[in-house]
Amino acid sequence: MWFFCKRTHLKEPGRRVATLDEHLVWMKHQHDTGRIILSGPSPDLTLGLYLIRADSRDDAERIAASDPYTVKGDSTFELTQWNIRQIAGIGPFTAADLGLADRGL
Repeated sequence: MWFFCKRTHLKEPGRRVATLDEHLVWMKHQHDTGRIILSGPSPDLTLGLYLIRADSRDDAERIAASDPYTVKGDSTFELTQWNIRQIAGIGPFTAADLGLADRGL
């Protein structure tokens, strides 16, 4: 299962309890274990955005909640389950290939 995580910072840089290095050590571990596939901040650094691979929503919640920024109260997060069907031009691109042709979508 895939989950899009949007982490919203509650404090500006310099006012956060967790350091960027703590967060990046955590993020590297998540990437190394295959739990997070893509990650990065918004251009204005108010959001952290990442794609989580997890067996369940509860697992995704645990992963997102373990970010040092969240643990130390510097941010909150919102998860959206994402049914990824295509990537880099690969995947089904017709309703029939998606198995949705007779559903009128």
